[in-house]
Amino acid sequence: MPDKTNYVIFNPEGGLGKIIASTAVVRAIKQKYPDHKIIVISPWFQVFDGNPNIYRAFPSGNTPFFYQDYILGRESIVLKGEPYFNTKHLYQKQSLAESWCELFNLPFDGNNNPELFYNDVEIKSLDGILQGDKPILMMQTNGGPYESTKKYCWTRDLPFDQVQILANELSKNYTIVQVARPNCNKIPNAVMVNDLPDKRVLLGLLLKTEKRILIDSCLQHAAAAFNLPSTVCWVGTSPKVFGYELHNNILPNIKKLPHMDQTINSIFFDHDFNGPEAEYPFESSNIFNLQDIYDSIVK
Repeated sequence: MPDKTNYVIFNPEGGLGKIIASTAVVRAIKQKYPDHKIIVISPWFQVFDGNPNIYRAFPSGNTPFFYQDYILGRESIVLKGEPYFNTKHLYQKQSLAESWCELFNLPFDGNNNPELFYNDVEIKSLDGILQGDKPILMMQTNGGPYESTKKYCWTRDLPFDQVQILANELSKNYTIVQVARPNCNKIPNAVMVNDLPDKRVLLGLLLKTEKRILIDSCLQHAAAAFNLPSTVCWVGTSPKVFGYELHNNILPNIKKLPHMDQTINSIFFDHDFNGPEAEYPFESSNIFNLQDIYDSIVK
């Protein structure tokens, strides 16, 4: 008897943080199409390991015989599109997950929290990777493409002068673990994490931390998925779009330069993600109130 199984094929594209955020969309897909099996094609397919809503997850570009196996002769549904071009997303009126759901006419229940699923063996395998004689405080100081040659990208990275001040004070009570790209400025006496080839291990290390200071990158999405309230510092993006109410979201407390209204590189965002230095909009590089960040950690 021929196989008549129908599928929903979801194809989210982008960086690791965006793919983690897309797991909230998977919940909505399951709600609308309960009788379909969900297949995901993604550059970060490991994010969907263990997800009970997923039938199979494939890495982008490695899907042999896919049309014949999952589309031909069936009534499968393909969900492929870019939520970044949603009008409400462009005007920062709703979360990324809601824009995704709107794009595909999916129900949105108001919960944009992502989901990650780790089994007991995975969690136990993380023991001993982060070591210190004090509680672990993870600081993600830099984000974006791992292979980037930039030391600092102002649209998302923490200003390093402020990082050093915070680390000097917080290291009295915490072992500082810094997550950054390989060529970024290093916090003295911190444990550096920048060479883990397995991204599930990197994300899972959050489960071994006591406190977290993060930026708009993959770890703040993963912390929300693990229900780990964190301090998240925002520079060129908005927590209303990319953030979560679970976190303590810290915005710059400094004025923007009044003449910074010519952002040549910005097309569908107010600031280009690559952070052209000439378009830095603030009066100073000391953009955060460090007391606010410190208080959110020690409270």
